[in-house]
Amino acid sequence: MKQLLRWLVPTFLALTLGLTSFGIQLGNSKPAILVKVIENYEGGQVEFSVIRELPATNAAFSGPRFEILIESVHVENDVAEVRAFGVLNEKDPSELIAVGAKYRCFMNFAPIQSVNRQIFRASCISGFELLMPAHPGANASKLFRDSFLVNLAGISGEAKGLVAGLAIGEKRLLSDEFSAQMKAVGLTHLTAVSGANCAIVVGLVYLISMRISRRRVVRTVIGVVVLMLYVGLVGPEPSVIRSAFMAGVVLVAASLGRPAAGSPALALAVLVLLCIDPWLATDYGFMLSVAATAGILLLTRPLYEKFKSHLPVWIALPLAVSAGAQVMCLPVLLQLQEGLATYSLLANLLVEPMVAPITVLGILSCLVAIPLPGLAVALSWLASVAAQWIVITTQSLSSLAGGVIPWPNGFLGAISALAVIIALVVFLLASAQRSKNWAGFALLIILGVTIGSAGSAVKKYGIWPDQAWQVVACDVGQGDAFVLRSEGLIAVIDVGRENAPTKECLDRLGVQTIDLLVLTHYDLDHAGGLGGALAGRRIGEVLLSPFPDERWAASNVQETLQATGSRIYRPFEGDSGKLGALTWTVLNPPRNLNLVEDSNDASLAMLWKAAEFNFLALADLGERGQMRLGAASSTWLGQGLDNVPMILKVAHHGSRDQFSELYEAVRPDVCLISSGEGNSYGHPTRRTLDLLESLNCKTLRTDNLGSISLQVNQNDLKLGVSGRG
Repeated sequence: MKQLLRWLVPTFLALTLGLTSFGIQLGNSKPAILVKVIENYEGGQVEFSVIRELPATNAAFSGPRFEILIESVHVENDVAEVRAFGVLNEKDPSELIAVGAKYRCFMNFAPIQSVNRQIFRASCISGFELLMPAHPGANASKLFRDSFLVNLAGISGEAKGLVAGLAIGEKRLLSDEFSAQMKAVGLTHLTAVSGANCAIVVGLVYLISMRISRRRVVRTVIGVVVLMLYVGLVGPEPSVIRSAFMAGVVLVAASLGRPAAGSPALALAVLVLLCIDPWLATDYGFMLSVAATAGILLLTRPLYEKFKSHLPVWIALPLAVSAGAQVMCLPVLLQLQEGLATYSLLANLLVEPMVAPITVLGILSCLVAIPLPGLAVALSWLASVAAQWIVITTQSLSSLAGGVIPWPNGFLGAISALAVIIALVVFLLASAQRSKNWAGFALLIILGVTIGSAGSAVKKYGIWPDQAWQVVACDVGQGDAFVLRSEGLIAVIDVGRENAPTKECLDRLGVQTIDLLVLTHYDLDHAGGLGGALAGRRIGEVLLSPFPDERWAASNVQETLQATGSRIYRPFEGDSGKLGALTWTVLNPPRNLNLVEDSNDASLAMLWKAAEFNFLALADLGERGQMRLGAASSTWLGQGLDNVPMILKVAHHGSRDQFSELYEAVRPDVCLISSGEGNSYGHPTRRTLDLLESLNCKTLRTDNLGSISLQVNQNDLKLGVSGRG
C-alpha cells in the first residue's frame, strides 16, 4: 500500500500544476480574433511554424497533413499574437513544407471539434513564404528517414511495414487490413515508438559506450545525446516524448550514483510534461504509454510471483509484464474499441521476443542507409524475417472466432475497469490476508457483472444482416455507404473510401445488382470505394452531383462509371423517381449552382418515402445547405411524414456544422451516423449528439456498432448490427 501512496502524492501535484498550466495555455490559444475567423470558416494572413507531419487518415483529404503552431494572425485591420495549434492540409503537391520551418501565407480556417490542442483545420490558398528554414537537425532526420524507406526491403509487404514501424514509428507502409488485424489482437502498440524502443536504444548505446569510457558521466551524456537524436528521427509523438524524458531522468540519476526507481521517474516525467504541454492529457497515445508503464512498474513483480508457481519462469515473466500493462490500460482502451481483445495476452507473448532484434536491425539499417545503402537493404531484410513471425501470428489469431470479450463502453466501462484495477492492486499488494480476500471477491463480482451485462446488451441486437432488411448503414470507417431495398430492387448511396469494406458489406447483403447508384459528391470518403461496389455487380442507373468538380477523383469516378455503360444522370432539386415501392426526391443541390460554395454544399440530399418508413439522407450538407432545405421545407416536408418512422442519415458524419432548426422540423425517430472509429475529426461531435438527444432520436453509430440494418414493419423497428469484433 505504501507503493500505491507514493503514486498518489505526485499524481495530485501533477494534476494541480497541469490544470494551472492548461488554463494559461488555453487562454493564450483562443484569442477572440482567431476564434471568430475559425467559427465563421473565414481566413487571414498568418505566420506559423510546422510542428510535425501527422499520420494519414481515412478522411476525404488524402494529401500530407501537418500539425502547425500559429504565432500571429492578421484579419482585416486586426493583428494578434497567438499560440494556437491546428492541422494544415497541404493541397498543392508542388509546395514542399519542412517540419521545423516557419512560413507565412493566407489561410482559410475550419473548426475542429475534438478534445485536443488542435482547434482548427486550415489550408493555405496562397503560396508559402518561407520566414525561417528548418533547423539542420530536422533536415538531417528527414534525410535519414527518407533514405531508410527507399532502401527498405522485406520478405513480405507487411513484414517490411512492421520493420519501419518498430524502428522509426512509420505506420503508412502497413495495409489497412493488416492494421485492423493488429488492432483486433492488441498489437497496435508495436508500431508506436515508446518506452520499449527507448530502452532498447539506450541499453545498446550504454553497452557500446562502456568500451569508450568507464566514467558514468560520459556514458550518461552519450546516452542522453543519442536519445535526443532518436526522438528527432522518429518524431515528437507524445508517447515518444514521455518515454525519452523518463529514460533521460533514469540516466541522469544513474550518473549521480543514485539509480532512480521507475515509479518516481515516471511521476516526474508526467509532471513536467503536463506542465509544459497539458494537452498531452487528452492524447490517447500518451495516456496508454503512461498507463502501460505504470502497470509494468506496479504490477509486474506481484503478478510474476503468482505466475511462477504455476508456469515456467520464461513464460511467467513476460506474461506478468504484458498482463500488468494491459490491465492498467483498460479504462483508456475501452474508449477506443468495443470490448476487450480475447487473444491480446497470447499475441503479445508470442511476438515479444522478436521486438528487440527487429528494432535494433531496423535502426542500424536507418543509420547506414545514406553511406551504405546496400548494407541497409540487407539489414532491413534480415529484420523482416523476424517481423514475418509477427505477421503470421497476427493473421492467425485475428482469424479465430470470439476475438472480443464484451465490455460496456463509455463512462460505465471506464468506471468498471477502474474498479477492476483497484481491486487487483489491493489483492496483489495488500499485506493483510483479509484485505486480499475481500479484494479477490470484489474482483470476481465486478468481472462477472460487467461482462455479463455487456453480453446481455449485445444479445438485444438482432443477427446482421437480417433477411428482411430495408435500410443498411455499412461500416466503411470514416465515410458513407448506405443501402436501400424495396421489392427486390437495390439502391446504394455512396461507397465509402476503400474498396474492401464496401465490397464485404455488399457481398454479405447478397447484392448482385445495384439498380440505382447514388454518389452524393466526389470526396474520397464517399466515392473512393467505387471499385468495391462494382466488383462482380451490374449497375443500372447512376445519380451524380451536378457540381463542376475538377478534382482527379471526380474525373476518375466519371470515367469508371461511363465504362460500365450505365445511364448517368445529374439531378437537381425537385427531380424525382421510384425504386420499387420507394419514391425519391432530390432536395439539393439547387438549380442555380451559384448558390452553393463547394462540393459538400452541392452534395445530393434526398428524401426516400415508403409505406413503412421515410429516409432522409443529408449527405455532407453543412449548416448553410441545411438552411436552404429548411427554407424550402414547405415543398417537401408536408403531411404524411409523421405517419411512419423517419430515419435520418445525419449530415457529414455528425460534424458540428448542423442547422438545428431543420432537425427540429424533421423530428427523426432514428438517426444514423456513419463515422470511423477513433477518427481524427472528433466525429460525431458532442454538439450534434446533444442535439439528437434533445429530439429523443434513437442514435445509431457505425463507429460503435459496426454495420447496421433496419427493418420497419407497422411502426415496429427491428435492428441488427454486425458488431466490431
